[in-house]
Amino acid sequence: MIFEILSAVLALTLALYVILVILQKKKLDVIKGQTVSLLKHFGHIVIKDKKILFTTQRRSYQILFFFVATNAELTINSRTMWEIINSGTSQVIDQSIFLSSEHSKLVIIYPSTSAIKRFINENEMVFIKSQDHFYDMHVIRNFELESLLSEDVL
Repeated sequence: MIFEILSAVLALTLALYVILVILQKKKLDVIKGQTVSLLKHFGHIVIKDKKILFTTQRRSYQILFFFVATNAELTINSRTMWEIINSGTSQVIDQSIFLSSEHSKLVIIYPSTSAIKRFINENEMVFIKSQDHFYDMHVIRNFELESLLSEDVL
């Protein structure tokens, strides 16, 4: 009897996990679709080898969609090491593979609305604005993209 209950709980947990992963994937697909259609109005889009390249009159950008939970904070510790702090837990992410390409980067953070922070050195931290260009990239939240494009910052 205990074995059947444990099996049912495990199966239910696995099913909930799969549902959450599928919902997250669908949300990302919706955000990507909306973003690509918005970017097409302000420049040229090329999708090649699962990479999205956006070209304006000034330069070309490679697009990265980066998930940060709604209640989480993103801190950019260095060019390649980023940290997500969520409910007291910290996750460090190495971005060196994405940042190794020759294009400038446009990193779109979704669905988080929290301010994005960046360490300048060991003792100084600043809040990133959507207009800020550093480490050959712009890091913006998805709801800031339209105003950034209409202001002709990119």
